[in-house]
Amino acid sequence: MDETLARAQCGLNTAAAGQKNIHSRYNPLIEAERYIASLNLRGDFEYIILAECGLCYVIEPLRKKFPAAKIVSLHLSAFYAGKSAAQPDAEWTPDSAASLNLFLESEIDDIEADKIKIIEWRPSAGAYGGEYLNLIKDITAFVKRIDASKRTRKVFGRRWFRNVIKNCFLFNDCVNFAETTRSGADCIIAGAGPALEDAYGAIRRLTKNGAVLIAVSSAVNALLQAGFRPDIIIACDGGGWAPLHLFESLRFFRGKKEPYPVLAFSLSAAIPSQCAAFNLLPISDESLFQNIACQRLDIPRLSFPQRGTVSASAVDLALHISGGAIYTAGINFSHKDIRSHAKPYAFDALLADAASRFSPLYTLQFERSGAIIKSGANSIYANWFSGQNYPRKIYPITDSDRAFDKKARNIAADKLGLSGNFNPSSRLAFSKQKRVYSRTVTRFIAALIAALESPSAPPAAKEKLTLELSNMLLDGGDAPRNCDLREELLRVSEKYRTIEARHG
Repeated sequence: MDETLARAQCGLNTAAAGQKNIHSRYNPLIEAERYIASLNLRGDFEYIILAECGLCYVIEPLRKKFPAAKIVSLHLSAFYAGKSAAQPDAEWTPDSAASLNLFLESEIDDIEADKIKIIEWRPSAGAYGGEYLNLIKDITAFVKRIDASKRTRKVFGRRWFRNVIKNCFLFNDCVNFAETTRSGADCIIAGAGPALEDAYGAIRRLTKNGAVLIAVSSAVNALLQAGFRPDIIIACDGGGWAPLHLFESLRFFRGKKEPYPVLAFSLSAAIPSQCAAFNLLPISDESLFQNIACQRLDIPRLSFPQRGTVSASAVDLALHISGGAIYTAGINFSHKDIRSHAKPYAFDALLADAASRFSPLYTLQFERSGAIIKSGANSIYANWFSGQNYPRKIYPITDSDRAFDKKARNIAADKLGLSGNFNPSSRLAFSKQKRVYSRTVTRFIAALIAALESPSAPPAAKEKLTLELSNMLLDGGDAPRNCDLREELLRVSEKYRTIEARHG
């Protein structure tokens, strides 16, 4: 659409998109002030997102009303870049280097939805039609996602922090870290969706030609039973039942002459202690407290933002290690009848144990399937994937991989030899880096306390670290003090430091 600038009667610039006026031809600033006043905005907003507000005359009245809020302006056309009547704190256009989702993730912290206000500009809705509605849809989906992330962190933050402490035990004594060298090898990402079983033939052809098999932890049992050996297992779930997914792989590889696969794991994931036998590839979620721990302990790691689903972290990992094609299987975010996962699945045993004459297994599976659908998590993650602008094409092997488009699926059919032939890829090589550590929990807690209390630490870094730790460990209320966090860090780690001291 052709956008144009013109001069309003008051002397200010005004804009039009095609034949539609975006601002008043008389006084666009007065128009914006009256519009903001009519919204009767009330609340303690920390972020204000402007949905294609054209020349953004609304910024000035918003800043008067909410001086502490960060204003983020999103445009449907690069025409408006740098033309705002008042500069926003951050601005995105379709020509920006980052996708809309990545931009929002970088500019807006995980926060409750009531701390964010979306400002729509009705003239833009009339001018851009469906494009504008899609923009509002994407913004709303993002706000819902970070609101869910914030609430999840509030409930599970303490558990995640304890997981980091427990995972420090993995690094005690002699540790084998996996070192990956980027190559042209193709990658397969195996999720645990029910369509994984339909992709076994294609996965077998790919792996025979040197493709690297990356399996999310919940898919490992199904892959092992089907005769596949994952090259990399990735685990990000911090829930109490998550280790069940890894027990079968530990049993499978124990005592065998072949080496253990690489275990790529989030530092806050729930990982069984026996996993120290794997070749470890830690993943930091880019939080300051995890980066401090890794730096002070000299732990090699990759850094990817926490996405809420292990499938997204697996894509980040594949893009990092491979310059070849990336295929996906079992990333469905949908059910096959009442089946939510490929079989065998670790949690099925829990349902089988809970079954009784009054609650048959089928009924429990039906209820669980309904609860997952009702939660809306599948739609949130599928919509997130569809909004990503990955640097390379990602090819779904099956039609039911909702996260990726069908055009890529047709390309995958040709490349896989489902309707032709494909070229063998170069094999990705892993090397080991052996290191010896001691008293990692004690040193981890000491590093955090030092970062909080050091007089030489930058104030901005101290503030960020205080916020991260207080969100996980404290119950809100008054602004946290360093002494409160120090006491809580010592309290929550006391048992683990005692165990560590007892074992030297």
